[in-house]
Order: sequence, then C-alpha cells, then structure tokens
Amino acid sequence: MLRRLGLLAWLCAAATGCGRDEQALAAIRPLATQRRLALPVEVYTLNIPDDLPGFAVPGPDGANPRMLFLHGMCSAGVGDVQAFQFAASEHGGILAVRGDTPCNGAGILRKHSFDLDKLDARIRAAFEVGGGAADDLVLVGHSQGAFLGERLAEQWPARYSRLILIGAPTEPSAARLRHVRGAVMVSGEFDVTTRMKQAAEELQAAGIPSTYLEMPGAKHGQMGDAERIFGEAFAWLEKNALPRKP
Repeated sequence: MLRRLGLLAWLCAAATGCGRDEQALAAIRPLATQRRLALPVEVYTLNIPDDLPGFAVPGPDGANPRMLFLHGMCSAGVGDVQAFQFAASEHGGILAVRGDTPCNGAGILRKHSFDLDKLDARIRAAFEVGGGAADDLVLVGHSQGAFLGERLAEQWPARYSRLILIGAPTEPSAARLRHVRGAVMVSGEFDVTTRMKQAAEELQAAGIPSTYLEMPGAKHGQMGDAERIFGEAFAWLEKNALPRKP
C-alpha cells in the first residue's frame, strides 16, 4: 500500500491532469507514522485486517470517529471527505470504507457491491480498528453510497440512526427510513434537485425530522462549498434529530 501511494504521489507531481481523488489518495499518510491531532486536520489511513485500507478524519482532540462515509460509484472517496474534513472533525470525526469492487485496472477507483450484510460487517470491523463502535452513527452517503446508506438504515436503524444523503440515484423512501432519528437531503445545484427536495418533504410529513440543503455550483459527483454545507448538516442533526430510544 505504501509503495502504491508513493508511486501515485510521484505520478501526480510529474504530470498534470491527476484527478482530485488521485491527488488526495497520494497525500494520505499511514496511521502508524502520523500523530493524530485535531489541528491541522489530516485524513489518515486505517489498516483493516482482511480488507482494503479505509481512511478517516479524527474527531476533536484526536477522538475516534463517530460518523461513516460511503463514497459514490467509481470513486476513491478521499477527495470528497477532504472537501469537508474540518466540519467532520468538529462534529465527531468520520470513517470511510472503500468499495469492494474495482472500476479500473489499478483498483484506485472503486464501487460498492450490493451485499448489505457484507458491507455492514466491513463497517463494523473498520470501527473496531478505529477504536470505536458502529453504533448510533451519522451515515453520510454520496450517490451510490446514498442508495446503500438508505438500505443499511432500513435494516439496522439503531446502527445507522441519522443520515446525510447526497445526490441519491433514486428518491429516498420515507417507508424505508421510518425508524431513523433524522435525515438531511443534499443535492448539487445542477444535479436533479427535485428528488432530494421531495424526499425531505415526505420524510418530514412522515414525522421524521428532515431538511434539504443545496451545494452551490455543484453537478452530480461534485462537492460545492462543502465545509459550510456539511457543517450546517451536522449541526442540524445535532439540534433536530429525535432522541435515541432507550
């Protein structure tokens, strides 16, 4: 893994046109050689036994992450998390598992399979390595990650109890999310905004605290003004989510 990151960093330095995810992945430093400080915030790698390395942003004062990120189709995901890393750190830290299916020969860009049991097991293992527990999480899902996050919350609502869904490929269902504590629907300004707006309205009508936020200037797959938008999303959930059931 370290050799791959080193090679990727050299390639990004030597050539133009290296994408955001590739640049971000090359910049990640391994957890074993990095001090986990709240400031400056850095994404660190998470070596998960019998799985691909994950990555995470620590919470305040280096605390173990309490939120989950699921990236979209054929992404490395790192660039997305780095777009809102300060907001994520301030509100508890965030951990991500990489997709289990490669999209290209190098395996840098990946997608998730649709095996929910497998994905849930990988997430639980990642949080164990990260020093925490996969319980009462805020799940941030982007595109395919939003689609899967909705279904994880349907199956295990106590584990994935609050959601921030970004640019889902299908309209999130109030019936599927009837047991979550709260949800924020997010769309890019130039994405299909009606889908996420309607989902927020239907969730609110069903008694599930929900709101809609829009990333300015963003198309599908882009993160516009992410620090502000995600800071607002995390703060909204902290203020408005239903209390946890005993």
